[in-house]
Amino acid sequence: MRLLLVEDDAHLLGLLAQSLTEAGYDVVTAQEGKRGDALASEGGFDAIVLDWNVPGRSGVDICKRLREAGDATPVVMLTARDALEHRVFALDVGADDYLIKPFHLEELTARLRSVMRRSGIQSASTITAGTVVLDSRARTVVVGGTQVTLTSREFDILEYLARNAGIVLSRESIESHVWGSAFEANSNVVDVFVARLRRKLGALNCDAIETLRGHGYRFNSN
Repeated sequence: MRLLLVEDDAHLLGLLAQSLTEAGYDVVTAQEGKRGDALASEGGFDAIVLDWNVPGRSGVDICKRLREAGDATPVVMLTARDALEHRVFALDVGADDYLIKPFHLEELTARLRSVMRRSGIQSASTITAGTVVLDSRARTVVVGGTQVTLTSREFDILEYLARNAGIVLSRESIESHVWGSAFEANSNVVDVFVARLRRKLGALNCDAIETLRGHGYRFNSN
């Protein structure tokens, strides 16, 4: 599961990022609102944790913009504001849950599981996108009724693209999701693996992976 964590307190950001990573999440962080908003706009996250008072652009503003853009990624809002009107306001602009500081990590992870479960993310082990049927538990891919043999990395990239069908994913986003920190910046590793995927899918008349020059890749389920 890939999370975006936007929090301006460097100490808290570090603690949360480390704890969530140890809990099995792939965590991307931002300390400033505009950076967080830019990352959120790229898409590809299973959930987003937003601090209300992050500088540059507030968590509420980021959440509101996502919802206005039709992005339904689950959002958990973090804040020290505990008044009823604040909780109501955050939920009204589109937050899925609201957690008041200070809080226990166990509660944050429980709320994350809850919002992702409600959105159907955790239960979706089988992805059907056009002629592609991908089973994330069995790690199998079938195209038009024919099973395709993929390497582990190829499968991870295809799964990430298919789960975010219709969303443009940058090379950096794909690298971060699939390789974590174990990749070299400015490498062409994503291009190489996508080319391999295209050859294998193309052999079965599937051309679902699109290149958007200067932006990244998109899985077109049509």
